[in-house]
Amino acid sequence: MPDMTMLKEKLDEKSPAKIALLSHMKALCDANREVILVSLCTTDGFPISCFSISELSNQTDKFAAMSSTLSALSDSSASQMKQGKCDITIVEATAGNMLFVKTDYIGKPCVLTVVAQNKMALAEARYKTKKLIGVISAITE
Repeated sequence: MPDMTMLKEKLDEKSPAKIALLSHMKALCDANREVILVSLCTTDGFPISCFSISELSNQTDKFAAMSSTLSALSDSSASQMKQGKCDITIVEATAGNMLFVKTDYIGKPCVLTVVAQNKMALAEARYKTKKLIGVISAITE
């Protein structure tokens, strides 16, 4: 697990990469009040950063574990069903939508999770999530 150690070291709270990440996550939430959570974790379930409403803020570890697990299950399902790699997993719930998307952050594979309330159309949530992925994957050390 040397990659994980390197990633943790690179994610110092004051690092330019971490500041850029938090800035983009916060911008998505500020511009879209329907977005109640934006979380980035490693593919093996370690939290990197989470921006959410207060009721969800103390569950960062759970969200990271859940996000990485759902992403891995989706990838495995797509592979087993001969559909290639899974890019995005969408869970439609009664109160909103959850999007789990694979991305890279400072060169390491990660999972971005975005949770939006029903007031935001799924297509809009998907579009804005994909846009955020492009920004996050461009962040360098």
